[in-house]
Amino acid sequence: MNVEQDLVVAIEPIRQMTLAICTNHFFESGIYAKLDGAPCSLTEISQQLSLEPNRLEGLLNYLRNENLVFQQDGKYELTERARLVGKYKAWYTMLVGGYTETFVQVGECLKGQGRWATRDVGKVGIGSCGISHYDAIPLTQRLMSKMEQPASTMLDLGCGNAMYLVEFCKTMPQLRACGVEPSKAACDSAQSIVSKEGLENRISIVNKSVREFLQSEDVDEPDLLVLGFILQEVLGQEGRSGVIDFLVSVLRRYPKITLIVIEVDNQVSNPTVMEHRLAKAYYNPYYLIHEFTEQQLMTDSWWEELFAEAGLQVLAKDHPDSAVDSTNLEIGYLLRGAN
Repeated sequence: MNVEQDLVVAIEPIRQMTLAICTNHFFESGIYAKLDGAPCSLTEISQQLSLEPNRLEGLLNYLRNENLVFQQDGKYELTERARLVGKYKAWYTMLVGGYTETFVQVGECLKGQGRWATRDVGKVGIGSCGISHYDAIPLTQRLMSKMEQPASTMLDLGCGNAMYLVEFCKTMPQLRACGVEPSKAACDSAQSIVSKEGLENRISIVNKSVREFLQSEDVDEPDLLVLGFILQEVLGQEGRSGVIDFLVSVLRRYPKITLIVIEVDNQVSNPTVMEHRLAKAYYNPYYLIHEFTEQQLMTDSWWEELFAEAGLQVLAKDHPDSAVDSTNLEIGYLLRGAN
């Protein structure tokens, strides 16, 4: 019996937990961005980012041992592994920055008693928008190409940091858009990004809940409404009847609108699907999150039945590019009122 070998295997999840959290600190502290610009000494990083030097050195030593930085001639630099991880920073922003507190609260929430785990909604929204560059934005664009008439005005309910809308407006010069977001932090980020891209005249950001917005008169009738991972929120908080009521109210307010809904097919109990490497790495924790927060995932067939009951017709369905995500668990629906 080799205790050491068994121990290394047994505590590997502790290493990965620490690595995920410290990688997110690497990003959020500004250290990654600083080293991405040029190699820097400990003193330069400490002074320019206002970080305590001894603790900074401790974190950099840790990151060096995990092959994320290396030290040469007294300066720290990013490794190739760090640059690869940096391309996918958004997953850390959402799952670590947004949901670490959720995972910590799982034990207490197992007791039930009506308690839901909390999350950092702003970071969840910002991270989700970053991830969308790889999956939801190209998926939405493909579904938009199947519309009878090109969209000229888009409404995004739950727009996060507005990267969805910025991306579409940059590639579609005729498009005007409105983003609605309940998180003040995400709205502030959205306003900053919209201004940086010079799109203030084409994109407006409204800091309201979806229900408040639909009851207001803030925008003329848009051609297209995008609901990216929004119905799972409504379902978790208001139930099936609440989702139907919400969709019916959208059609009542905008009877001619086309909808694009993006959701995740709930296949957590399908062992064949869950053996997929991306299903293990991303969707397994994603499914867990939704059991402990006020969000609920359902199957593809369940959503199709609900759309029909709400008076919507599915015109087309699609998935992210298989080079990005070959699980087919993320689904986009192109919908219009059946009448």
